[in-house]
This record gives sequence, C-alpha cells and structure tokens, in this order.
Amino acid sequence: MKRRIIFILMIPLLSAAASCYDTAEKETSVMKFPVSDPGEFKALDAPVIDRAVTSDGNGSLYVDAGSPVSVALYTVEGAGFEHARAAYKAMLRTEGLTAEGDSRGIAYLEMKVRYPGGEELVSRGPAVPPSGTTGWIPVEAVIYSDKGVTPESVSLALVVDGKGKVWIDDVVLLTQPLRLDYLFWGHAVVWIVLIIYIYYLLGKQRRVRSELAALGKGS
Repeated sequence: MKRRIIFILMIPLLSAAASCYDTAEKETSVMKFPVSDPGEFKALDAPVIDRAVTSDGNGSLYVDAGSPVSVALYTVEGAGFEHARAAYKAMLRTEGLTAEGDSRGIAYLEMKVRYPGGEELVSRGPAVPPSGTTGWIPVEAVIYSDKGVTPESVSLALVVDGKGKVWIDDVVLLTQPLRLDYLFWGHAVVWIVLIIYIYYLLGKQRRVRSELAALGKGS
C-alpha cells in the first residue's frame, strides 16, 4: 500500500519537471548561418568558400593556416542573452593539422559574450578538439550568460591552433532561457523524491526490526 502511495505522489512531481523542460525546449531560439557566401564574413579580407568540400552541399569556409590563427566568423547583437544558455554548434573537418611552434595542432570553436564595460565571457569547444586529418565531425561550445544585463554582442570564431587545413560548415547558434522556475522545479523534484525514498527506506527498516523482534520473542 505504501509503495502505491509513493508511486502516486511521484507522478505529478515528475510531470511538473517534464513540463518545465518541455517549455524550455519550445522557447529555444535557433540562428542558422549558411556558410555559403563570402559576403557573410565581414571581418575577413578574402574568405574562401569551398564548393567541393561541404557537409550540407552548399559550400563551407576553407582555412589554410600556415601558422596559428583566430578566424572571426559572425557577430550578433546581445539582446536575448541576458539569462540564457547559448550553444555554438558547427561541423569541422581537418587535413594535415599539426603543431607549429608552441601550438597544439588542433582546431576549435570560440564564443565570446561581451558586456558593457569590457567584461567578457568566453567558451571554447569541443573538449576533445580535432587534429591531424578527420572527416566531418560535430563540435560545440556552450556558455551560460546570467549576469542580469544585456550583452553588447556575441561573437563566433574558429581558432586554428597549428598549421594545416580546416573547413567549417553548418554553423548554428542556439539560445535557451535560464528561468528561475526551471531551476527551482528541477531541484525541488530531486529533493522531494529523495525525501520520499528515504521515508520508504526508514519504513522498511522499521518493519524488518519488528519482524526480527517478533522472531526473537518466539524463540
């Protein structure tokens, strides 16, 4: 009977948590960058679009690095990033990417959130960057912006820390709001379920003790 009651109590709690995460998923903002036109890259002098090597069939940005370089790709306004989880996703491909001098021979994404006054949040990813020669692989850099003020801008870059060829394609910037109710319900559900489980274990322990005591009296 107690197990049934515990199960019934857990259903609305888990449903509440699921609804929070479902709502967060629906509020996700998606910004897609085609990476198919040299005019997209305002900060580059002579961007090279490779029509033959591409993950989506529309071309990719090709970088032939003779030494370590940071390639500025896109900059967007900071509105909407006041309380948000931002994920910078892309597809990367490398060929003959090796260390040069003090470099590590890797390529990775870099995202910067700039605030008024010059403060910055920086995220780099993935945790295991591609090196050497690879096929197309998905990569991601994630940042949590929760300073309570609107950033001035969010910039996306490709860093080639070495010497070799790198292609980037399918660039996407996902933003999802960090809302108090999601955080509250997420923690509340965990604690409530834990308390119910502890209560169940204590009840079971009491029953075992009672049974042992009864056996002791019977003997």
